[in-house]
Amino acid sequence: MDSQGDESSPNMPQTEEKYLVLCVDRDDDLGSKARVESPVVGRKAAVEAATKLALADPEEADANAIFAAVKKYDELVESNTPCEVAVVCGDPDRGFQADRRVGRQVRSIVQGGSYSGVVLVSDGGEDEQVIPVIQSQKPIVSVHRVTVKHSQTVEETYEILGRYLRMLVFDPHYSKYALGVPGLILVLAGILIVANRTFEAGIAALLIIGGAFLVRGFSIDRNVTGLLHRGPTGFLRFFSLVAGIIVALVGILTGYGSMLSDTVAVKAISANPANILVYGGVLVGNFIGGSIDFVWGGIAIYAAGALLSHLARGSARWNRDVFVLVMLAILYLPLQTFSAYLVSGNAQSIFLLVSAVLVGLAAIFALTTAIYPRVRVRGPAENE
Repeated sequence: MDSQGDESSPNMPQTEEKYLVLCVDRDDDLGSKARVESPVVGRKAAVEAATKLALADPEEADANAIFAAVKKYDELVESNTPCEVAVVCGDPDRGFQADRRVGRQVRSIVQGGSYSGVVLVSDGGEDEQVIPVIQSQKPIVSVHRVTVKHSQTVEETYEILGRYLRMLVFDPHYSKYALGVPGLILVLAGILIVANRTFEAGIAALLIIGGAFLVRGFSIDRNVTGLLHRGPTGFLRFFSLVAGIIVALVGILTGYGSMLSDTVAVKAISANPANILVYGGVLVGNFIGGSIDFVWGGIAIYAAGALLSHLARGSARWNRDVFVLVMLAILYLPLQTFSAYLVSGNAQSIFLLVSAVLVGLAAIFALTTAIYPRVRVRGPAENE
């Protein structure tokens, strides 16, 4: 039982320990830059390989690691420790292919010699990720890390930057903003510049950037995707949303045109900006009067679509949609009267405005008292 201890049995031949000094180049800089085939076995071959790599790229940290492995080999030889030095390489793409290639090369080396263990020489970073691969072949008895001035930090920084750059390029979630939006701006700007529309190119770039910020800032893309994933009710909500926005935009443009149609007020303000205190109310009244029908219609279209969608899904939120539609009806007359008062300013308009406001307040009070307790949110399951 004790024959395997420090004292060998007289009848058992004593075996001499032999170690493999191993340097790992996981991303195969030795092959891609110096054109050296791996594995590299032996001191002379390792020195030649490191020299070629250093000449190909003097800033390459793997060349220093190979020289460090040779130095470690010399130190063990001077201490009468049997050993051999070797260099194995992975793959430029790293990952599984690199680790599998390192494993094959280590296996071919250890099968050709009776090694008791491995002395790993590494420059840190990702090269030490192959330690489990090496340990599956032979135990690692020592790890010697080569610290080249600033190389490890710089390598890790470049690795992190490269990871984020690959994410921006290949991850669809980020690439559509990191590459798609700039690409659209460049293509459209190029077309407009060729057409001698340099000013329009700048405007288009601002509109695209602003639209991208707006979409991402308010999560419009995710909300639209969520609506479309709900099936027919989602399509109904999406259609009512788009139709309501279009109708409301038409109303805003119509109100703007109605405001500009009052040439007296526009000319007076253009001649003297201080006249806005006199004619500003007239312009606002014209804008409200010209836009309220379409703007109210756009909001009503969206609320009606939401109402039908919630009714089809059996959601309790249909009460809110009814509340919005009723509020639109109640507020329409006061706003219309207020617009007429701003434009004309006569006593009859004041009387109608006060009457409309009082009627509206009474209706809102009655509506709130009767309906609002049913509209309050009681839980996520009830709202959906």
